[in-house]
Amino acid sequence: MKNLFIYSIGVLLTGVMMTACSPESFDGADPNGIPSVSDVDFSINVDQETNQMIATYTPQPGTYPVWIINGTTYSTLQEVGYQNPEAGSYTIDLKLGNRNGFSQGVVSKSFTFNETKIDYSADFKRLCDKEWRIANREVAHMGCGPAGTDGAGWWSAQPDDKKDFGVYDDRITFTADTRKGGSYTYSAGEDGMTYVNVGTKWGAGADADIDVALGNQTSTWTFEVYDWEDADGNVSKQTYIQLAANTLFPYISGDAQYENPKFRIEELTAKKMILVYDAPDRSIAWRFVLTNGEDEPDNNDTPSADWDYASGANLWKSVDDGTLFEAFGYWFADDSWTALPTQPEATHNGDVYELTIPEGTGGSQWQGQFHIDTKLTASAAKAYNFYLVMEADSDCPGVTFKLTDAGDSNFFIEERNDVKADVPFVLKREGVTLKEGKDADAIRLFFDFGGAPAGTHIKISKIYFEEDVAIKYDDANNLWKGVDEGTVGSEFGYWFADDSWTALPTQPVAKHSGDTYEITLPEGMGGSQWQGQFHIDTKLTASAAKAYHFKMVVEADDDCPGVTIKLTDAGDTNFFCEGRHDIQGGKPFEFVLKGATLKEGKDADAVRLFFDFGGSPAGTNIKISKITLIEAQ
Repeated sequence: MKNLFIYSIGVLLTGVMMTACSPESFDGADPNGIPSVSDVDFSINVDQETNQMIATYTPQPGTYPVWIINGTTYSTLQEVGYQNPEAGSYTIDLKLGNRNGFSQGVVSKSFTFNETKIDYSADFKRLCDKEWRIANREVAHMGCGPAGTDGAGWWSAQPDDKKDFGVYDDRITFTADTRKGGSYTYSAGEDGMTYVNVGTKWGAGADADIDVALGNQTSTWTFEVYDWEDADGNVSKQTYIQLAANTLFPYISGDAQYENPKFRIEELTAKKMILVYDAPDRSIAWRFVLTNGEDEPDNNDTPSADWDYASGANLWKSVDDGTLFEAFGYWFADDSWTALPTQPEATHNGDVYELTIPEGTGGSQWQGQFHIDTKLTASAAKAYNFYLVMEADSDCPGVTFKLTDAGDSNFFIEERNDVKADVPFVLKREGVTLKEGKDADAIRLFFDFGGAPAGTHIKISKIYFEEDVAIKYDDANNLWKGVDEGTVGSEFGYWFADDSWTALPTQPVAKHSGDTYEITLPEGMGGSQWQGQFHIDTKLTASAAKAYHFKMVVEADDDCPGVTIKLTDAGDTNFFCEGRHDIQGGKPFEFVLKGATLKEGKDADAVRLFFDFGGSPAGTNIKISKITLIEAQ
């Protein structure tokens, strides 16, 4: 949101001057010599493209104009301008002045700007009709620092830093009732308390910040553009959320904040908002990070199962297809460490392994052992990536995971993790190496379910094991850099349609600068797949005899469900990949392919990168960057 609006609100375009030329000697004013505006007129020119008005008047000798614009802005120049990005009707008055004073009469005119040049529609979409709360799991979700900064330089709250106070259960909501604002509600949460600074009127006499019962509140808010001075003294126009006077907020830093709550928008996406409050005396800046939606899990970095199991780089596929599978192994014992008379039996189908914990399994680690023995080998000189998904229909505390050699001592990983009922547990470990520094002649994937409830059904799927390959945009072998630099030809293609499958009369226009491509989704786009097509057509070629690594980052400022991504040939059938992906607003989505080959087994004379955004919100800004295409070695 920084520097989003470059127009100045209510800007007088010419210099303001309240003096006029006068002789060196002056004997006093003559009331009979005051000028008159009888039969005086002036011209107005209004430019609706820029919301700019220019007024001109050529005065008689010995007189000068006195302009009064909208009752508040003055000038004495012959030509005066006024600019305002907001639609509305405004007034301009002309008086005349000379050495004897100002005319009693005035010539008045009005002018209108037909359209508002600030469009808040995308910001309304990100902000309104959501329940916002302090993002308590994020570092620097509250903070303070010097005025003119991001408000985190002196103190930054660590996750759950203020859990003992009445701030994290507070909720605020915004609605859009006018073209730039609406209603605002504040809820003090279940405890009914508001967290306030010791320096406020409510905290007077306290030794530290305190909770006070101020109740819930309904108020109003607007988007406003104000001058903001950074810590270096540079002044720029910034967008603010302005709450009505005497409005509550999850944390009140001082009386001035409560009396005039205006928060500069540091960042605003569909899921995250960073607001900064600068004290009017510039003594301090306060930082607030808010989020919306469901409460985040305790592990804020929970990985997603976003790898491509079918990739040619996945060495484990040869285990799943039986080529490099060796055997299952079991040792389940009771609490006396006696092996159960009947051991369970795992099943395997495709990429899924399933097992049920037998009755009598003990409650201690190592009393529920299951392993998959393979003929895979691994080099001590290389790093590897390993991923899997585990699901259970009962809580399984402290499941042991080991990826090791057949001797069970030369580990890649050995760790314990809690697996919750009906919540997929994603294990994602990258850059792992063999602990003992020697090659593994056979790889074992080992689990221990000691302590898991009898009868629990376990499912393990999407196992992925690969050599760690660095895919870097600046790699000298990145074929796509030729596209970005213009040495390899490329062009854009579009087909955006409405829900009736009629092409929109105006298609969007993408921009390309350096390693980044940007496009804004147009109004009227339909809600179905294929109704929001955008592709980058290149003159890159690809060989069917080779495998390729591909990587890019996609960012959106609103949630985009089911975005289609295809890397293909110009004929749109000979794919490296084709799939749909959910892209969360405000969260970079890293798309990676490793060891991909062309589906039809024939060369591609031209490579196309294709997206479909059908079903995504109109007005969403999409950014695609760091596209990397490298031949696999």
